[in-house]
Amino acid sequence: MFYRFILFAFSFILSLNVGAITLNEYSESLVESHPYFVQLSLSEKTSLLNQKSLTTYTDWNIKAGASETFAGGEDVGSRLYKDLFTTKYEIGATRKVENSGASVNLKHSMTRNDKDSNATHSNLFSVDYVRPMLQNKDGLNDRLNLDLASIELMSKKVSLEEQAENFLASKLTKFVDLALKQEVVKNHKIALDLAKQQLDLTEDKFNNSLVDITVLIQEKDKFVKAKQQSLQSNKELIIERRELADLIGVRESDMIVEMDLFKEQKLVNLNPSEFVKSSRAMQKYDFDKAKLQRELESNENKTMPNVNLNLGLSSLGENDKYFGSFGNRDYSWNIGLDISYPLGSRKEMIAVENTEIKMSDIDAKRAEAEMNSIQQINYLLAQVDLLTELVELYLEQGALAEEKVIEEQIKFSEARGQKSLVLAAKINANQANLTYLQAAGTYQKIIIDYKAAIDQLYN
Repeated sequence: MFYRFILFAFSFILSLNVGAITLNEYSESLVESHPYFVQLSLSEKTSLLNQKSLTTYTDWNIKAGASETFAGGEDVGSRLYKDLFTTKYEIGATRKVENSGASVNLKHSMTRNDKDSNATHSNLFSVDYVRPMLQNKDGLNDRLNLDLASIELMSKKVSLEEQAENFLASKLTKFVDLALKQEVVKNHKIALDLAKQQLDLTEDKFNNSLVDITVLIQEKDKFVKAKQQSLQSNKELIIERRELADLIGVRESDMIVEMDLFKEQKLVNLNPSEFVKSSRAMQKYDFDKAKLQRELESNENKTMPNVNLNLGLSSLGENDKYFGSFGNRDYSWNIGLDISYPLGSRKEMIAVENTEIKMSDIDAKRAEAEMNSIQQINYLLAQVDLLTELVELYLEQGALAEEKVIEEQIKFSEARGQKSLVLAAKINANQANLTYLQAAGTYQKIIIDYKAAIDQLYN
């Protein structure tokens, strides 16, 4: 179609502007420089640090102590000494064993007993190991916060991507608005020029008494309105250009965009019902349920008896000399079970029931969200199809309007027509141009919304 060819040729010339910014360049600059994306990155780092901080329960815990005691007197007949000074030093280390729930306690103590100036030294080395067999088996409850933090980290990542996608979609829509506004400004300038030509022609006719004063007033009114439209569109262009320049940190004068509003976009072929099941929006509910499922495991585990396996090994040495006490050692070991179980109503059972209710609630919310997402995607697809057809129809109308202009110009050049008919045809063609420009802009914005809805806009 001739008119479409003229339009594409005009768009191509515009694209030759040095420094014009494309949609992809604008999108990349926005992601790299806008504070919103910096905040999202910092938020993800905070979640990662929180997860790492919860792994520190496996570190060794060192403790030490020292004491000095005295017992003495002559009034207690059963006492075999007059004075007793006891000095004791102790050092130990405790650690939780990762993924087992067990704990290890290492201890060394040195004791000096000074009875009536006769000193004895004893030192003790001991290792104790305690492992849960039912409640907190394999460290299930110890790892609860860590496991929840790990799930939250994955959830946070998906949530941040969803937020980034929605934010990016809103700003890319503004880019389309700016591209459209650039074309609208040009359209209104043409309309103003045509209105001026029409007014000049009417004034000539009025001066030659071919039209009355009411026709002249109408043309003056049309010219003023065209001037107002041109002025308003210019102001709106300046505002939008300034806003987008601030978003990516460039000068307002450099915020000249390049975009083919009539370019037909290729869409990803997918089944909305199948896609939605694993979409980012649905993953939020999956992660929320996974956290509740993990809490449920611990709550159910806490309803079980507390059974601990205890193993111990110790070595004791005594001597009147300090270093001598490290020899002549006695060894001992022990093994046993500790069992406890509370009777009566238990808050853990209530926690289990409450968690199960929350999980059912998430299932219902997810099902509703799936329905809404499927409806949204189907609506956007329908809008894309409709606007594609409308743009094609508008282009055909524009081509017909342009053919009308050419026909009237030929008639006028051959003295078979009037200049007023040529101007009327040009005005009609320019109005048609504005109509399908707006339809094309709406089409591009719907494409952006669709890509955001199917997680294709931000990766």
